[in-house]
Amino acid sequence: MAGPAPFGEVERTLAWRYLRATRANGGVSVVSIISFVGIMLAVMALIVIMSVMSGFRSTLLDALLGGQGHVFVQVEKHPALEIDELSAKLTALDEVEVAMPVLQGQVLADTGERQSGAVVRGVRMQDLDKLPFLNTDDERASAQGIVTGGEAEARRLGFGVGKNGGDVIFIGRFLANDLRVYPGGKLTLVAPKGIRGPFGVTPRKKTFTVGGLFQTGSVELDKLYIMMPMEQSQLFFGKAGTYDLIDIRIPEPMITEPAVMAVNDATGNRYAVNDWKLEKAAYFGALNTERGMMMIIMLILIVITSLNIITGVVMLVKNKTRDIAILRTIGAGRGSVMRVFVMIGAMLGLTGALIGAALGVLIVVNIGVVEDMISFVLGRPLFPPTVYGLDGLPAELNWGEVGFVTFWAMGMSMLVTIWPAWSAAKLDPVEALRFE
Repeated sequence: MAGPAPFGEVERTLAWRYLRATRANGGVSVVSIISFVGIMLAVMALIVIMSVMSGFRSTLLDALLGGQGHVFVQVEKHPALEIDELSAKLTALDEVEVAMPVLQGQVLADTGERQSGAVVRGVRMQDLDKLPFLNTDDERASAQGIVTGGEAEARRLGFGVGKNGGDVIFIGRFLANDLRVYPGGKLTLVAPKGIRGPFGVTPRKKTFTVGGLFQTGSVELDKLYIMMPMEQSQLFFGKAGTYDLIDIRIPEPMITEPAVMAVNDATGNRYAVNDWKLEKAAYFGALNTERGMMMIIMLILIVITSLNIITGVVMLVKNKTRDIAILRTIGAGRGSVMRVFVMIGAMLGLTGALIGAALGVLIVVNIGVVEDMISFVLGRPLFPPTVYGLDGLPAELNWGEVGFVTFWAMGMSMLVTIWPAWSAAKLDPVEALRFE
């Protein structure tokens, strides 16, 4: 007698019947429900966690790369006119969007009551419109004293206006909070290298007026940087007629290698060239390592959760020993019996993974609502903007990851079912019915 068709209607019907059978009829519905819920929650949690981590990673990198260059050319001690020409030449490269010279130096910022270390970046006025964080249409930020109008607004606020570039500077939003200084306030900057005179070395310092704040989106940068007109920064640091480096922005910040090669070719390898990945290697590596390890941990969690299916199928095989023996007696082969129990695990994994994926995507899409609910329950903001520099919990949905996690859960659910299903297929009908 021919057995039922592989994965045919008979086998599917038996698998569905055994799966939904009550305990009184020899089923294991409670264990099945627990297995289903476990897989569903594990898949949902992994999708949400990976999406949030991707959102944090993208937000932090966007802020970091929006506030600083992507490729750097070291040009110390080279004449400014030569570097101006080189900047224009590099800007014309296909791999480069913007190339602008900057001067950079460390200072001690002092308000008289508070002090903090900072880094001054001298910029040319014509380059202000090339800085993305100074060219936004964020009305709320503008109302908070944050510069958003580029060169036109900077000049209106007095930045770069006056002899030797004037005495108006812009400082990062979080540095301003640390120093308790705001637009219109005074800030004294002290350079580490003093001025040699007949009576020894005297400190190089000057008091500036804070004309406005800027916000790159990166707390690290906004706690560190002070923007100063180029002419004034050259005078302040005693570097008249020179720059420190050329700040280069490229279309794809994550792919810097072609731009580095193009810059080296254009300059004849006369200057030292590096990229942000090298300067922020620890920062970038930590993000990737954390994300990778979290992915591995959550995938292991899905494997552990899917092991619950073994318990359910083993108990089901034990309770259905008589049924298995009868099926074997009337012509069902070992493969048919095995497929029935494999399908039971597949049904649990498939439905649990799909529903978990749907719930995970739903949460990620409505992450703002979820954050508001959690904040309401906690009675405080989940991610205070003043601490994290974020307007909300970021989440970035990656459909490739969603698909991978879903198929991983399905695959693990089927894989762990093979052993108990094989045990059921090996049952001897005679021995199974001996005591019936």
